[in-house]
Parts: sequence; C-alpha cells; structure tokens
Amino acid sequence: MLRYYLMRHGETTWNAKDVFQGKQDTPLSEKGLLQAELTANLASRIGKARIWCSPLKRALQTAKLLAERGGYEILTEKGLMEIDHGKWERLHVEEVKRLYPESFEMWHKEPDKVVMPDGESLRDVQERALRVLTKIRESGEEQAIIMTHDAVIKCLLCHWLELPLSKYWSFKFSNCSVSIVEEDDKGKAVILLLDDVCHLEQGWTWPEQKSV
Repeated sequence: MLRYYLMRHGETTWNAKDVFQGKQDTPLSEKGLLQAELTANLASRIGKARIWCSPLKRALQTAKLLAERGGYEILTEKGLMEIDHGKWERLHVEEVKRLYPESFEMWHKEPDKVVMPDGESLRDVQERALRVLTKIRESGEEQAIIMTHDAVIKCLLCHWLELPLSKYWSFKFSNCSVSIVEEDDKGKAVILLLDDVCHLEQGWTWPEQKSV
C-alpha cells in the first residue's frame, strides 16, 4: 500500500490578484510563507517520506519548510509543474475573458476540450503527472509527499476516481491544502482526505481564485 500526501503550494500575490501563473516562477506572498510554516508542522504526523516537488519556486519554497521540519529529501519533477497557460500567463482573469472569450468560456464549461494558446491541455498535464506516479511506485516507498499545483492535483484525482477530465471543476483545492490517497498494488485508490486546511488555523474557509 502506497500513501500519497498531495499538497498545493502556499499563496502567491498572483493567486490573490487572480492573475494566471501557469509556469511563471512566482514566489510565495507573506501569507503564503505563513501558510507554508503552518503546513510544516504536519511533518510530525506524516513520518518517513520523501517530497516529490514541482521545480517552480512557489512549490519549492513550501516544500523546503516542510523538509526542514521533517528531515525530508526533496526530489524535483517537471511533470508536477502547473499547467502551461500559454498566452494567458501574466494576464488578469478579466483580460483573458476579454481577449480569449470563446476559449475562456469553454475552459469553464468543457475544460477537457481546451488547449491553452501556446500551452497545454489537461490531458497533457495528467499524462506527465502519471509518469511521476510511476517513478514513485518504482521507488518502493510506502509514503510520498507530492508538492504541486491546482491543475495537477485535480488531474490526478480524476485519474484515481476514474472520472473524465470534464469533471475537472468538480474539485477545489486551497493553497497549502492537504489531500491523502492510498493506492494498492493494482493501482486501486481510496481517498482518505480531501482539501484539508485545518492546519492553517483558519477554519473551514476556501477563498475563491478565478485564475486557476
């Protein structure tokens, strides 16, 4: 049995301002750093593991605080990077809505049919993330922490739950949220926890982010 701890990075200023980030290498905001520090407290509850991390700064900053607390090794994997939003990146959600009205509308109604202009599709994201899962399984570990991004987590959950990528918007993952999935030797998964933010000491609140 392999247990995955899926974690989304802490908040960035672009998250707060509803600006599309994608593969832009944005750092954590002051709030994001505080979220990462609180998330690091979970190390004592997780135990032995390694961190498989997106190479983007916002994910690495979050992972490093957790690694320091738990003595974890960090392995960076490009397959865990955020979806490439292409020409949408650096634009506010309202600018994207104005400049790309048809694809923006489709993104929210039929996300599985969208290929970002000069970017990726959800299928692209899912396929590269699944290649990382294969590496984790082959490592022989019993636990793995995956520090990644909103789109990657949603695509992985669609895989584990055998859902089409059209169900992408059925999930919502807050910054520094934790989800836990257990997978048996045959790849069958059980979801133990989803989008937990109790460690952030903010209660059950989920701020809306329109640019993800």
